[in-house]
Amino acid sequence: MFLMFVLIVMLIDLLIPFLIAIPYKNYNYTQTVMSVLGCKRSPLGTLYNFWMIISGCTITLFGYYIFEYYSYIYNGLAITLLIMFILYGIGDEVISGIFPINEQKDNVTLFTKIHGVGSVLGFISLQVAPFLLSILQFRKNQPIFGILSLVFFVLSLISFVFFVLGENQKFKNTIFALSGLWQRMICALSYAPFMIWIIVRFLG
Repeated sequence: MFLMFVLIVMLIDLLIPFLIAIPYKNYNYTQTVMSVLGCKRSPLGTLYNFWMIISGCTITLFGYYIFEYYSYIYNGLAITLLIMFILYGIGDEVISGIFPINEQKDNVTLFTKIHGVGSVLGFISLQVAPFLLSILQFRKNQPIFGILSLVFFVLSLISFVFFVLGENQKFKNTIFALSGLWQRMICALSYAPFMIWIIVRFLG
């Protein structure tokens, strides 16, 4: 039951940024990052922030579940994967829910600084997670799943490079400037290996 709950949470995580944005006038899915959905101006910002806290706690618990599953194979790597989930679940999601950012980037406060540090650490940790999962899957003699997780990791890494390039003024009017799109892609690609892992475990 817990794994199915985690799967549902991950699916909602991918869908809610689109649903929450519906009543948010002038919000652009492709150009605006998801964190803005939790700002004061967002009509459903409070709901989005509350969901981030629930999701972050769930993802952190899922990290411990994964750790227990793989700890007998490679304890050190399993602990590292658990830390990545904690950094993402608590560092990015829970902190983002408690300390929402302002709509304008130049409106910097203590809250936005805390949010920014947590988001950077958390999102990078989320990206590393599929790579660690891939190694564990190879160790468990699951080469197909290991390769699949590695492919998702590489694709998310490419999306991250595009996301970073978009912050440069030189690429302001290019496809790299679609920060909202690349952020959503990173999240979906990073979640995908674990969603597949849950489905396989559930069916098995």
